Amino acid sequence: MKIPLLLLVLAMSSTLLAQEANYAFAMHPKITREDLVASRFWTRSTIALVGLDGAAKAADSFATCKNIQNGGTENDPIARPFVHTTPLQVVATGALFGGEIATAYLFHKRGHDHMARAILIGGAMMNGLGAATSFKHRAAQW
Repeated sequence: MKIPLLLLVLAMSSTLLAQEANYAFAMHPKITREDLVASRFWTRSTIALVGLDGAAKAADSFATCKNIQNGGTENDPIARPFVHTTPLQVVATGALFGGEIATAYLFHKRGHDHMARAILIGGAMMNGLGAATSFKHRAAQW
């Protein structure tokens, strides 16, 4: 009789230890589901802004690459050293895109959601204007 009772106590204590081990993943009682949903970074609007920013960067890179191949020049003095070869331009644009998303995420984590969105909107606007300028002032008819 003592052995089954001892096994029962051991089995119960092991489940208590398992619950203590997972205590780090328990939700605080004052945090509601609405608070968690409200604090998410990847909301529909953020996904749309990141997509818009990526599309603007792709259009600007495409137009700049075509202009450089046809004898044109890059007007942005900061981007000028990075657009001589296509692989370097892709890496530089990808790094800029990743940097914008990381910066927006860090602003979001510190509670500055408007600033996080402003970073993404600013990137999309600047690259959209760059693409429009590159398409308007084409080096040759491509």
